[in-house]
Amino acid sequence: MILLALAYMTADIKETIKNLPADPAVYLFKDQSERIIYVGKAKNLKKRISSHFQRRKDVRFDFYDQVADIDFIKCRDEKEALILENNLIKKFMPKYNIEWRDDKNYSSVGFTKEDFPRIAITHRAQKENLDPVGPFISGTELKKFLKDIRKILPYRTCRNLPKKPCLYSDLKLCPAPCINKKQKKKYNEMVSVLKTLLEFYAEKDKRLEGYDISNLSGTMATGSMVVFENGKKKPSDYRLFKIKNIEGQNDVGSLKEIIKRRLNHPEWKTPDLILVDGGKPQLNAVKNIGIPALAISKERSLGKFGRDKIFSLFFRDSVYLEKFPEKLRNLFIQTRDESHRFAITFQKKRRIKALEL
Repeated sequence: MILLALAYMTADIKETIKNLPADPAVYLFKDQSERIIYVGKAKNLKKRISSHFQRRKDVRFDFYDQVADIDFIKCRDEKEALILENNLIKKFMPKYNIEWRDDKNYSSVGFTKEDFPRIAITHRAQKENLDPVGPFISGTELKKFLKDIRKILPYRTCRNLPKKPCLYSDLKLCPAPCINKKQKKKYNEMVSVLKTLLEFYAEKDKRLEGYDISNLSGTMATGSMVVFENGKKKPSDYRLFKIKNIEGQNDVGSLKEIIKRRLNHPEWKTPDLILVDGGKPQLNAVKNIGIPALAISKERSLGKFGRDKIFSLFFRDSVYLEKFPEKLRNLFIQTRDESHRFAITFQKKRRIKALEL
């Protein structure tokens, strides 16, 4: 005979479900001893919990008769719920979350603990002794992103270093650490940029600083620094710089100056990633500063209608920003536009002030 989970619903459970919000959340099923026996996540909490008690009984959810109470924690979105769910499962090890305990149901990006870390998508980071970044809801999107970003951040994927370069080296998708063993520092700097990008993609609480230069025919050059934390603007940390030591229209030199002046302020919070408005030349301004950095630039031939490109210090080519995940793409566009707006606004104020004198 097929049993229905609905048969196990007490009056208290029915009342609890009735009053649940229709918001993203993590929920906890507890037994009579207030022990957590199952943790789950929901995009719509009320709908999800109701579905539990309306489904036919099966071996995966053979515990409804033990549920005495339901608790929940509201989240901003499904992504936050996913991360919290994983953390709570690891913390409480609920009896009926056995299949989730090693994170095998969600993808992470694992980094081996070697001189030249191998990078791979994994579902069992802890068992494979990998340093993970994630989790990520969409494994398909993650695979595509890693494939695209490899064009400017070439990385190793082989389990054991071969004796000679492989096809990926010929394709410029791997820096061939098998023969380039003196490139350890550069390779690990690249890994740091990739790991930071993935952390932004996984929506960790990270700080991004954007920089731009504005001038009027080489005069009144101004630099801007804007800040985004956890994907949101933080205007209180914005900074403006009057270019003091560079003459003429020299954006690269001006950028080097403001980066140097910015780094002379250890009391300012250190960014996790720097994004400069420009291409490969502008990246030279943030070379060897110990902070992951990228550059963003439009295709010059199409002017303001050009497609945005992303550049790194680790390969001469670029990758189109449109290939990035949507949230990461929007964050970079916002940062570039905000740094541009902030620099131009200040430069115009200087121009008006000069005309008034």
